[in-house]
Amino acid sequence: MAILDLTKGAVGAQLTRMTIPYFLGISSMILASMIETIYIGILGARELAAYSFMFPVIMALTSISMGVGIGASSLIARAEGEGDRERVKRLATHTVFLTLALTLVLSCSTYFFLEFLYASMGAEGEVLQLVVAYAEIWVVFGLVSFTIPMVSSTVLRALGIAKVPGYIMTITSGVQLVVSPILIFGLFGVPAQGLLGSAYGFLIIGFIRIIAFGVLVANENILLTREVLKGWLPSARAIMHIALPSMLSSLIGPISIGITIALLAAHGDVIVAAFGVVSRIEMLVTMILGALASSVAPFVGQNWGAKQDDRVREGLSIAYRFCFYWGLVCFIVLGLFGDNLVGLINDDEHLTEAAGWFMIIVPISFGLMGVGQVAASVFIALGKPMPPTILSLLRTVVVYIPMAIVFDRYWGYIGIFISLMIANVLFGVAAYAWGKIMLRKELLLRA
Repeated sequence: MAILDLTKGAVGAQLTRMTIPYFLGISSMILASMIETIYIGILGARELAAYSFMFPVIMALTSISMGVGIGASSLIARAEGEGDRERVKRLATHTVFLTLALTLVLSCSTYFFLEFLYASMGAEGEVLQLVVAYAEIWVVFGLVSFTIPMVSSTVLRALGIAKVPGYIMTITSGVQLVVSPILIFGLFGVPAQGLLGSAYGFLIIGFIRIIAFGVLVANENILLTREVLKGWLPSARAIMHIALPSMLSSLIGPISIGITIALLAAHGDVIVAAFGVVSRIEMLVTMILGALASSVAPFVGQNWGAKQDDRVREGLSIAYRFCFYWGLVCFIVLGLFGDNLVGLINDDEHLTEAAGWFMIIVPISFGLMGVGQVAASVFIALGKPMPPTILSLLRTVVVYIPMAIVFDRYWGYIGIFISLMIANVLFGVAAYAWGKIMLRKELLLRA
């Protein structure tokens, strides 16, 4: 088996070994999405705006379904650190059942309310028709084709298996760059599907990933082969104890984006399209921070289970320093060249102007945002999902939304971007402080 013992070896090397494959895999997916944005931008501003409206709902549904993987990975990493391989297999098996059940419920419960959701966000006329048509395809088939591979990747990473999942994500993202334009523009005799071609391409790649991860999981022998439902209820209860708050915490981000788009919609479809473009650029450049935070969780979980407290402290010190330096690099590069990057996607004057303001303002907060993500991962790793949820609620409900409404009134969409930056900074500072206090308390209780 390729399971990696994260309780041994150089801490920095272990975090790097976990982070790089995940970063390459997820960033390749984001890069593919960005290039797909270019394809859709060629179709027109309406299609690009519809694609931007779709984004928060996709994030919301995947965030909820991914909560099961987050809860399971916390338990699995600690069980692996304790050397309890039988419990690892039981948890991994029950995670599959929980994920499938939750995905089915989400798909069925969302499908009939799509038009209401997007109309509430400000989509109108042809843009509303386009985004609903795209969403109907994605909700019925796309959610499961995205969730199953991602949850599988999360569970494997809890066991230190990061390299092959990263390869699968990277290779399939490359295939997507070939498949999508064929379906969107109708190349090589294939009928042109326009915006819907993007949805069909997503489905094809998703099901390829399901097959690849199915083979990988089978080869790693981490699932039960008999009595698969034995201990189902205790496993489900333990997973959902962490998963439910994690779902809520993850859901707050898409809700925040949805509210942002609703506020920006008052300034026109071009501003919404600009936000759709810069959101993908933001995801690409900050993905290394998300990948690091995702690597910290299994690292801390395994070492906590093995009572390697010094390694936990060293790993967090390395992670926090990296977040700060990477945030500084992003701020400098995007502030200087961000508008030029946006111009490669769409050269509309108003769009590039709005995107340029975002690139100057919001990246100031990227470093502290990464610190907050790492701190949240520590809470999850130790089975304490409520603090990140509380912090996310405070960030969005108490700080961001009221501030964005007020600043929008005075400074327009620039005020909304300023509100995003301030909310990210406060979240990072608060998460770091609370995480430090919590870890010190847990170490004293265990001493």
